[in-house]
Amino acid sequence: MRRWLLVMLLLLTYWLSRGWALESLPLHNDEGLHLTRAVQVWDLHPFWQINDGKIVNHWLIALFYPQNAPVFAGRIATVLVGALGLAASYALAGRLAGPTAAWLAGILWLGCPYLFFYERMALSDAEAGALALVTLWAGVRLAQRGRARDAALTGIALATAALFKFTAAPFAVVVALVVALTGRVPRQKRLINLVIIAAVVLVCFAVPLLYLYTRNGNFDVALGWIGQPGDRSAATENAMRLWTQLTDFGPPIWSALTLIGLAAFLAVRPAPATGLARLGRWSNVVLLLAGLLPVAAITLLGTEALPRHYVVGLPTALTLAGAGLGTTLERGTSRQGRRAAVGTLMVILAASMLPFAWTAYRDPGELPLPAQVRGQYITDHSAGFGLREAVLNFPQTITQSDALIVASMFPDSCRRANFYAARSYTMLCTDAPGLPVIESALVEHGAVYVLVEQPPIGVDIRTLNAHATRVAGYPRPGETEATASVTLWRLERL
Repeated sequence: MRRWLLVMLLLLTYWLSRGWALESLPLHNDEGLHLTRAVQVWDLHPFWQINDGKIVNHWLIALFYPQNAPVFAGRIATVLVGALGLAASYALAGRLAGPTAAWLAGILWLGCPYLFFYERMALSDAEAGALALVTLWAGVRLAQRGRARDAALTGIALATAALFKFTAAPFAVVVALVVALTGRVPRQKRLINLVIIAAVVLVCFAVPLLYLYTRNGNFDVALGWIGQPGDRSAATENAMRLWTQLTDFGPPIWSALTLIGLAAFLAVRPAPATGLARLGRWSNVVLLLAGLLPVAAITLLGTEALPRHYVVGLPTALTLAGAGLGTTLERGTSRQGRRAAVGTLMVILAASMLPFAWTAYRDPGELPLPAQVRGQYITDHSAGFGLREAVLNFPQTITQSDALIVASMFPDSCRRANFYAARSYTMLCTDAPGLPVIESALVEHGAVYVLVEQPPIGVDIRTLNAHATRVAGYPRPGETEATASVTLWRLERL
């Protein structure tokens, strides 16, 4: 009973920490794309634009009916999958190293600002990472039991993770290593189980593959991130980006504990009664190598690994680190000592995490983020600052409810901004900068409102043959109204 209460406490804390002020950060460009796809599901286009390798993640968003409260609907789907991953983390760490390890894995997950940041957005990376951990849990369970139904469950988990995003595909090798090299299941049974897993994955991928084949499509966008093997410059840059995420996402206490825990997982011999010991002598080496394999694949093969790509391997790393720390405490301290150590780690992680979370709730534009992450989600055009404020303010700045509003920006930016628009204030989306549409609207209507993303993305108003009135400016963090990258104009025909 006590164990279940601890699980419920972890999950409740997770829901509160991730779900609080869930809409505070404006929609990122990729979030808008996922919401657009979720709406397409309701229009009976479930596989709309899946060539980027994100095949079913938007189905879960569609269940929350994103036409109503789209920002919350998109992001609560990620929180839901993350909660499933946290439960699997607790179960896996407990299965490997006991209850102390399970609790430590949970608090490492909750206290990781890197994971916290991405779990509060409608992106597939954190979802794929959580589902990949479910896959690893199922694979370990299969290695211990060897039953065909566990093999089928592992195949379903692996297929689901990869269908959410292709960056989870390297976990197929993880599963193969765990099933083939750990546990005491007879060799023939292991081969049968691997065949079952492969068959289940193929069945799950059959429909989207057939869909693409009938439309002469492929996964060229998804596979475009894979570079040439042996490209040292790309691998070095990717490794530097990874190191930046480990050191610049808030105080690096969480990353230091993770690295220490991973080292302990490899070095400290588990107690004989633990699941890790029953998996075999070299099971900790196999699990660690398997767990780090996806991160290594992204680093070595990626043409340009973005910070969010590494999130797919982060839940597994946190879980194995929790198992390593738990094993160390179980081997070297008394029960009272373990409780004191766990309590101390909880206080340290909470003290480092709470300021980061509070800023995310109240003023996300001031979050202490690595430079590349801050550019993508706070200050660049891919972020939603300025756009959100402009669209929310349309009813006050545009007095004509039937006025034509043209978006002079990338069409993806326009579509995600429209998720904030009140009825009758949605913008007309077109290819940037949208000059032909603007000129046509002036001829037909005599006047038009234009929301402009700073040139060269949007149109340069000075080049238009029209009377232009600057209605308002909407600055991003670090800008003023005078230097705002997003501006609203009223154009009238001369």
